[in-house]
Amino acid sequence: MSDDSALDPVDEAVLSAIGGGAGLPLREAAEQAGVPEAVLEALAREGVLVPGPGGYDEADIEAARAGAALLDAGLPLGDLLDLARRFDEAMRPVAESAVDAFLTFVRDPARGTTTSDEEAAVRMLDAFNRMLPATSTIVGHRVRGLLIAAGIQRATGP
Repeated sequence: MSDDSALDPVDEAVLSAIGGGAGLPLREAAEQAGVPEAVLEALAREGVLVPGPGGYDEADIEAARAGAALLDAGLPLGDLLDLARRFDEAMRPVAESAVDAFLTFVRDPARGTTTSDEEAAVRMLDAFNRMLPATSTIVGHRVRGLLIAAGIQRATGP
């Protein structure tokens, strides 16, 4: 790439495919999630939601509903946002390392072993579509385990 801000055709194709299509605007997403727009905006500001350029997608709506369930259970909004902020700060370097691994072990080899940009883009998109759910499952499982262990530790004492 000659311009650091421009994407090459392979990365552009993959990002276009994974970037999703049209999402919902704030008002409709808040309605579907059953939360006030201000709550949705706060969740996005703190990194709980990451709406794409087209708006909020189904995963954002589901996350907003989960946030609403925590609020309904009695967790104060400020505490939820603080947890979200701290989780975002802790996980961002891990996510960046995961992306680096994808680039090193998937993107770069795909580029070096395919005969066209289209073939490289298809191979990378296929890998991404397999890796993201697997990564989400592993991370979710680990977070669940940590929460349970911390709860047991707190309940049983030092």
